[in-house]
Amino acid sequence: MSARPGSECAPVYAWRVLGLPVVLLCMMLFAGAAAANVFVADRRAYRPADQPLLRSVGIVVNAGRQVGSAFLVGECHAVTTFHSAFFRDAQAASSEEPIGVPDDVPHRGHALAFHIDPDPERPGVFRHRSVARVVDFGNYHPAAPRGMTGDWAILQLDDCLGREYGFLPTLRPTSADYLPQGPLMTISFPYSGGKRVGVAVEEGCRARDSGPVIGLIAVDCAFEAGMSGGPVLEKQGDGQWRVVGIMQLRFSPVKRVLPAFEYRHRNQMVHAVAFFRALERVLAQRAGRPH
Repeated sequence: MSARPGSECAPVYAWRVLGLPVVLLCMMLFAGAAAANVFVADRRAYRPADQPLLRSVGIVVNAGRQVGSAFLVGECHAVTTFHSAFFRDAQAASSEEPIGVPDDVPHRGHALAFHIDPDPERPGVFRHRSVARVVDFGNYHPAAPRGMTGDWAILQLDDCLGREYGFLPTLRPTSADYLPQGPLMTISFPYSGGKRVGVAVEEGCRARDSGPVIGLIAVDCAFEAGMSGGPVLEKQGDGQWRVVGIMQLRFSPVKRVLPAFEYRHRNQMVHAVAFFRALERVLAQRAGRPH
């Protein structure tokens, strides 16, 4: 099973946008696993992962190490963040390996591993896994808000684990859906929970603000390293939960619990509006339907 790295993103890496080299900075968007933005109280609890919804969430592993969370969206597909799909993480602060350097120029077919079904007797061990290949991804770069909306990747699994574990329904976005109004739920595998049994779940957090561009939502859900790529679900009027976004990052993380929500320490999700059309297209291709 993978070791859990201590950071999620590079402080600096090289990129090309419109043919020009650009240096992209994470600017404290991601930090070590010890720092987490939690507002008022940490409402996350570890639950058995055999329950509905929870059983459809797992982790993505690159080069033997967890690089984020991910969730099933179809029988043979999962979703995570772009930075989880394409970046490497150093195992320790003393490592000389570059932190967050992309393995290669991002491309379709890039292979990871998707692990699911944590063993209730052996913390940190997952009972099923599959090769997961990137089939679509956003135009991600963290230097600008618009580029941050591209922090998503759709994975196709060699083994269709969604047939056994089910998959999460995604809300079809409309113009009225950009700021979720209902209670939110996050499901994920933080690095700090490597010795815990089950999956971390928070219910009842809320969306606080949208912007500065469509597709980015500030939330007061707790967030720390390892949660990137996990689903954010909203409770609908009929009592059902549907995916409305992906956990992405935390701004200016701190170790203490904050007494109230602060925008400068906000946690951010990528709204489903950023990737829903691509997801529909991928799933339609899989089903053999025109799109």
